[in-house]
Amino acid sequence: MKSLKSLWQRADRRLWVLSILIGFVVTWLVNIVPFINKVECFAVFYLLLYGAFAIWTGFTLQNRRRCWQAFVFPVSFLLAAHLFGPKYSLYFAPAYLAVAYLAWSMVRANRNK
Repeated sequence: MKSLKSLWQRADRRLWVLSILIGFVVTWLVNIVPFINKVECFAVFYLLLYGAFAIWTGFTLQNRRRCWQAFVFPVSFLLAAHLFGPKYSLYFAPAYLAVAYLAWSMVRANRNK
């Protein structure tokens, strides 16, 4: 119990809230709203919005020694995509994790020069 409390104190709450909101709630809304077609959903949300958010996640975690919090967005997206989205969207979760990790490692590498 004590380790969970210290873990929550070290966690970035803003990142957690935004990751869950964008990963789960926005994915749910995009897939149930009838006036957004699949092409707009793919291009605007899956590529642009979520890709930019994964990059922002990596930049936000630049001061962290470990980037385990980068898993919050892909996991919440994966859950929402599994429940509400098309089956091809499940493959985006590992891609978002990879993009967030890449952004995190590039920022840390540039900072350590």
